[in-house]
Amino acid sequence: FGWLVGLYGLRLTEENRQRDEFDGALLRPVLDTHYEAVNLAAYGEAEWAISGDFVLAAGLRLETRSADYDDSDGAEFSPSDAMVGGNLSLSREFSDRSDWYLTASRGYKAGGFNIGALVPDDRRVFEPEYLWNLESGVRLASADGALSGELAVFYMWRDSQQVATSFQVVPGDPLSYVFFTDNAARGHNAGIEASLAWRVAPAFTVGATLGLLQTEYLDYRYGERDLDGRDQAHAPNWQYSLSAEWNAGRGWMARADVMGSDGFYFDASHDQMARPHVLVNLKAGYEAGQWAVYAWGRNVFDERYAVRGFYFGLEPPDYANKLYVQQGEPQQFGLTVTWSMH
Repeated sequence: FGWLVGLYGLRLTEENRQRDEFDGALLRPVLDTHYEAVNLAAYGEAEWAISGDFVLAAGLRLETRSADYDDSDGAEFSPSDAMVGGNLSLSREFSDRSDWYLTASRGYKAGGFNIGALVPDDRRVFEPEYLWNLESGVRLASADGALSGELAVFYMWRDSQQVATSFQVVPGDPLSYVFFTDNAARGHNAGIEASLAWRVAPAFTVGATLGLLQTEYLDYRYGERDLDGRDQAHAPNWQYSLSAEWNAGRGWMARADVMGSDGFYFDASHDQMARPHVLVNLKAGYEAGQWAVYAWGRNVFDERYAVRGFYFGLEPPDYANKLYVQQGEPQQFGLTVTWSMH
């Protein structure tokens, strides 16, 4: 039997000033803001070794969060949330390299508010999000350690899901584009994560990972848009990686990684999507005691892929809605030299 208890406290204060200018001219009055938040929490966890090799663990966290906000535009908010989270898990260790677990947990994210002179009143405040997660996994390895793998499956229920999104308040006015957090009614996430490593020879190892994910909004309307059943934003249905590493044991090493990802929706405010992509990374070098030198390349085939996307009217004269994307890292090559005093 083992246990722990703890207390947590945080006090945060911020002062901000927002200026909206174009061509040197002030478009709107300056917005001065004051923000203060206090988090207080108590938590505990206990663990019991029960019959056989089984271990039962339980944890609980109680937290309160209060915030105060006011600005020169006359807006004032004083939200306060009391939240409860915890977990219950059962695990069994088969050997030093193999084990199994089953966990049920409840997590949370505090609510809050969206600031800015152009945020509509009905988008100002958002509620806490609660997440129930049921997960089970297993880790297995051969007796000699040459072959090992992990597998986990999970299902999540999300209540009052917080969604980071954006929209243009006034068509034709790019400076009225605002970012804010909204509450979806509910959401479901389900998936599988797996990994495998195989030491083919003493100096050569290959590996692979696979992630499958299914997500959806439930009973969520964004303005006139009905998103019930649609995939959540930034949630690719599949991701994978393949790796191969050679290590001669005399200091020389080389490694290659291939990583792929499915496309995904950029946001809840529109249906624009990122395309699937594949990246290749390479690394080779020499390690000798206190120093090492590596030559490396990331995204060696210069794949163009998007990580964020925004859909709004920016370009005159008609300010038609258009997709603007933030690209991921381009092709890079480098040389790294390290030296340690130990």
